[in-house]
Amino acid sequence: MLRTRLLTALVALPALYAIIAYVPAAYFNGFIVAVIAVGLYEFFLMALPAHAAERVVGLAAGVAVAAGMAWGRHEAWGAGIALAVLSGFALTLLRPDDLAGGVQRAGLVLLGVLYVGFLLPHAMTLREAGHDGWRWVLFAVYVAMGSDSGGYFAGRAFGRVCLAPAISPGKTVEGVAGAVALAVLIALLCRAVFARFLGLGEAAGLAVAVSLLAQLGDLCESALKRAFGAKDSGWIIPGHGGILDRLDSILFPVVFVYYYAALPRG
Repeated sequence: MLRTRLLTALVALPALYAIIAYVPAAYFNGFIVAVIAVGLYEFFLMALPAHAAERVVGLAAGVAVAAGMAWGRHEAWGAGIALAVLSGFALTLLRPDDLAGGVQRAGLVLLGVLYVGFLLPHAMTLREAGHDGWRWVLFAVYVAMGSDSGGYFAGRAFGRVCLAPAISPGKTVEGVAGAVALAVLIALLCRAVFARFLGLGEAAGLAVAVSLLAQLGDLCESALKRAFGAKDSGWIIPGHGGILDRLDSILFPVVFVYYYAALPRG
């Protein structure tokens, strides 16, 4: 398991750098939308395994939202959200003998569309936000991945106090500290290599925020999997499970960094 994780990281880190830094916007956005489609499929297969109609609606609406954000078409992503809401209610009304269950399913459709289809496209918007856009994306992704690795290794080596045993028994307070520590180290390395527009203190402070959000995202997906009775969201990434198992610690940081980068800078 550990060897597989390390080999996956060895391939993923330079591949992510090449994709984020050099791939033209149209291809990068297409790649992200494809990843989102897989993530949506995984989410709805976990959340609604016995309800094909809701899965199809959620997948279509989520891809519409992601594609609309990718190519700057507000009417497309607005239509995707509207499709999720209207179709969710329509499918509920078609089953009057199970109104409570239908409303719950409609909520899950909208949750999946927003969680996967709306949050991750912020990476595309951030990448196009000026000359340093790709550097912001790479910073957020690398720091979040560093946090994930720091938490994993620190937890295995020193973990004693459980953080949230009812949600994720393997998460420990010591793992949280290790995650933050490695995130700060990775942030300072990123600053030295490609993110010189950040000050030392700013990079370290952002790393703490990104790490905490990454860990929150990981806990949120653990809560979803526990609620849905799933061990992993999928199997597509060796040593990590599915796409959502890898994206859970990236979604919140990318959104946070997008809005942070949009703040006026003196």
